[in-house]
Amino acid sequence: MSYVAIQGGAEAISASKSLYQKMIHGNFLAKDAQQAPLLFGLDRIMSEGALYSQQLGLKAIKSSGCDLLEAAFYLRAHRSTCQRVGRCSTITSYDIRTIRRISSASKEIPDGQMLGPSSDYILKLLTKKQSFSSKPTKCRATTGQQVASALDELRKQNKIMQPEVNEEEPFDITRSSPLPPYPRSSLMQMMARGETGSMLGFAYTTMRGYGDVHPTIGDLRIGMVAVVYPHPFTGNEVTVGEIRVTAVETVGSFKKDPIDGKLRLATGFGFCFGFNETKAIAMSILDLALTYPSFSIGGTGVATSAEMIIHHIDGIESMGFTNHFKLPHYVTFQADLHTFNTAGEHRDD
Repeated sequence: MSYVAIQGGAEAISASKSLYQKMIHGNFLAKDAQQAPLLFGLDRIMSEGALYSQQLGLKAIKSSGCDLLEAAFYLRAHRSTCQRVGRCSTITSYDIRTIRRISSASKEIPDGQMLGPSSDYILKLLTKKQSFSSKPTKCRATTGQQVASALDELRKQNKIMQPEVNEEEPFDITRSSPLPPYPRSSLMQMMARGETGSMLGFAYTTMRGYGDVHPTIGDLRIGMVAVVYPHPFTGNEVTVGEIRVTAVETVGSFKKDPIDGKLRLATGFGFCFGFNETKAIAMSILDLALTYPSFSIGGTGVATSAEMIIHHIDGIESMGFTNHFKLPHYVTFQADLHTFNTAGEHRDD
């Protein structure tokens, strides 16, 4: 399925496909020709490895033989050796210099729909016959200005419910392991670096069979955002670079607000490194399920369990535990075998 209800019709879709081809062939965004064909794989491992370094990411992909989970492991391992020098200024989705921004909740939104580069409209066939626009493609960017969320108008009308967050400071999962009751910030951090396939699977359970989370994308945007850090000597804020990010706000069903009892729309949020639309959407769905478990049948399910998400969403930990079975287990197996044989001797036939 593709997003087609936009102004411009076939011309806009053709331009989107053309821009996507330019992006993966190095004629748009990529500063290094080696990065372009690996752009989305690179973004995926930087997100899952929780380390934004395109140079190290490329090296990790090559070192792992293009096993993306293994490559993310390389980045996470390297990250553990890096010294933390401070904390950058807070980044919000409003700060993103957008190259793609859509909403499936409203056709007419502030600043308009921007299809940007997308593979949504490309035939998934291994053929050279693809229709692209031959006209010069212009990418409308929001340089230095904030672009309102498509849901901001509903917020002004007090129709969006704000999730309860009782945290003075965000929990840092890299410094200590979160304990129940899990703060929302710890869950969001865990999902931001979670394995894409695992998150998609968990989110899918609450869309099909084990829940009633069938959200609408209120605002999806990808683009570049500046990383601002205070200068160590002057204290002035300095832009140290830009990173690729994806941000998604999804709208769930209405729910009674516990504060005043009024019905409002519930929302979920997803934000991660790189151009990772599927991951960010899955993250926002899990955020909805975790924050408002009543959407799930019986109020239970794997996607509504913070314990399940916090301990099973990390692909690197899952891979490490799975692969450790390749190590020698002679003693434990012989103990199990001895128990089995002994039980057989004393079994009543």
